[in-house]
Amino acid sequence: MANLGARVDVKRAASDPAGSGMPLVMDGERIPDDKGYNAMIIKAAQKYGVPPGMALRQADQESRHFDPAVISGKVKSSAGASGLFQFMPITARNLGIDPTKPEAATDAAMAYMARLYKKFGDWKKAVWAYNWGEGNVAKYLKGEKKALPLETRMYGLIVVDGYTATQASKTGAGVL
Repeated sequence: MANLGARVDVKRAASDPAGSGMPLVMDGERIPDDKGYNAMIIKAAQKYGVPPGMALRQADQESRHFDPAVISGKVKSSAGASGLFQFMPITARNLGIDPTKPEAATDAAMAYMARLYKKFGDWKKAVWAYNWGEGNVAKYLKGEKKALPLETRMYGLIVVDGYTATQASKTGAGVL
């Protein structure tokens, strides 16, 4: 659905004041409302070779549509993750970042996504690993786990393929 090779207006992204001048990603790709983070996310995505539109949708999903309470850490996930890219406390400590600092979290998330892509060989599996864990995805790919959790399958459709949540929820289990 999404064109992961979409052009990014880098000059505009670099000079765009927070919250204005959307869209930064062209070719009809679905991107979230800016709220001041898109240029920063695009720059980090490009630094690590992550498709910019995918990175924007990932941040949108992880932060509950750029909810300030989630980004600031006032609201955490049920598992205890916080920040723009929802890092678990142990992961944030291991990376030496404060997950509630958007710039550090974005850089760390994009570096991690690039590593996951290198490990699994495609973006869908990389985002599954980000969402469900590397070990779980490795077991799934070896046939040691029968199916992806619904949340992870939908996360891949939304983040990689650009589905809306409604579109993703209407797909069958065979649509990965």
